[in-house]
Amino acid sequence: MILDQASLRELAAMKDEMGVLSVYATADPREKSTSWPAWRREVNNELSALRDDVAANGEKKRKTAVLAKLDSLETDLADVLDTGESGVGRALFAPVSSDEVRMLSLQMPLEDRAVLESRPYLRPLAAALSIGAPAGILAVSRDGVRLVDLRFGAATEVTKFSFEVDTSEWRTMRGAGGGKSGPAAHVSPQYDRFDRRVEQNLIQFLQSIRPDIEEHARQQGWQSLVITGEPRLVETVRGKLPANGHRDIIVLDRVLESLSASEIAAQIRPELEAIRTRRCRELAERARGTALSGGQATVGVSDTLGAFREGRVAHLILASDQRLSGHRTSDGQYFPEGELPSQQTDGSVTHEPDLGERMIERALTSGADVTVLPTDVAHVLQADEGVAAYLRW
Repeated sequence: MILDQASLRELAAMKDEMGVLSVYATADPREKSTSWPAWRREVNNELSALRDDVAANGEKKRKTAVLAKLDSLETDLADVLDTGESGVGRALFAPVSSDEVRMLSLQMPLEDRAVLESRPYLRPLAAALSIGAPAGILAVSRDGVRLVDLRFGAATEVTKFSFEVDTSEWRTMRGAGGGKSGPAAHVSPQYDRFDRRVEQNLIQFLQSIRPDIEEHARQQGWQSLVITGEPRLVETVRGKLPANGHRDIIVLDRVLESLSASEIAAQIRPELEAIRTRRCRELAERARGTALSGGQATVGVSDTLGAFREGRVAHLILASDQRLSGHRTSDGQYFPEGELPSQQTDGSVTHEPDLGERMIERALTSGADVTVLPTDVAHVLQADEGVAAYLRW
């Protein structure tokens, strides 16, 4: 399974009244040689607690189905928890009532959790998309442009556009140039004119590959383009490359072309994550300002849930560490603690322990975007219960 917005929406649409098992593990590379690392113990403890809870409290048919499913997943769960497997963050999703199992691994941390609910638990993946979403790195040099795909901590070389110029038919120009005379003028060929011609060809080449770069960006689903190299060459490539609502273009003045894909990624990743974190903060600040000035945005649980009930949410913004509880009414609507529609009574609602997760589900299944704020900028929405949203109207 590949993590992107489309696969996240597919997961959000997965539903099983018997339950969907979601298992997350973050393999700490510092414990690579440990046979029973802390993260593995934590996930096993979560699975054991889940098994005990179902055995003690589950309706007989569901209990039998869930316990049988856990037994059938023994091999898959062993892969998720294998200290020798690649990938820092691992995840597994399995509906109880079918044989479907989806697994993925990322080179970035997720959580150590085991959850059994009617839909997959998606907050860790939404958080990963907010910071680690696919980005393209364009390493520009006089030899051409290398394209490197960076997603969720892993780097892969995509292609290279090599610059080659055939100078075999160019006339070598010798003799005095630029009005100079004397021995130096006769000794030195007019390399300056030759170099200028090479430079012109290089600029034309870099301009000509912009459509190919844009096509790769579209195919790879890059949400950011990072362009590195000599400033003049970088600006030539940048040119009129279109930026849209889902793709930033970031220019960095450094030459990385000679490095490996993983070395390029190591140089770029901290700066890219810092830029994305800053833009998450700016997104939340703008939403808050828009809402407080009466614009098309909301802050706080009550108003945001109200917008969800009306189908108006276009982009949900949620603090990563916020945990909110509330109610679910008989018609499937959600309300915060202490708030119920007039026709509902306490006896006709169900307690909902994680409204944030339910809002993520609603956003994804309704076509809205989701941003989970990194922990170090979550304070922006501290006064608003960690929730904001941009509205469709």
